[in-house]
Amino acid sequence: MWPKLLAQLFELLPHITRLVPMADKYFSSRTASEKATEAAMAAMAEGVRGDLGQVTKAHAGLYQKLQEQSGQIGEISAEVKRMGAALERVTALELQVVALKRWMTIGIPLIVALLIAVIVLLARR
Repeated sequence: MWPKLLAQLFELLPHITRLVPMADKYFSSRTASEKATEAAMAAMAEGVRGDLGQVTKAHAGLYQKLQEQSGQIGEISAEVKRMGAALERVTALELQVVALKRWMTIGIPLIVALLIAVIVLLARR
């Protein structure tokens, strides 16, 4: 069995010797294309890094604006709370004014009537 196998290998040896240069060309072209792809990827990666740097700068400005607006929103929130408290005080004062008006509409005529009664009683004596 081994002698047959070796005999067949010797018969294929001229064909294999023709395939070796072809395989060498294929592998060298493949290596060259891989190197070209690697160089293209490196250039693309450098471009992406540059773009990411620009995006980072833009985002830094946006982040700063967001922080400023966050502070402004906090100030507005405090202002709204103060306005709410002031509105509650105004509402309470308004209720007191309405109650005072009721007392005055009832009290003034009652005082006038009592004053007239006192004058009438003093005049009879």
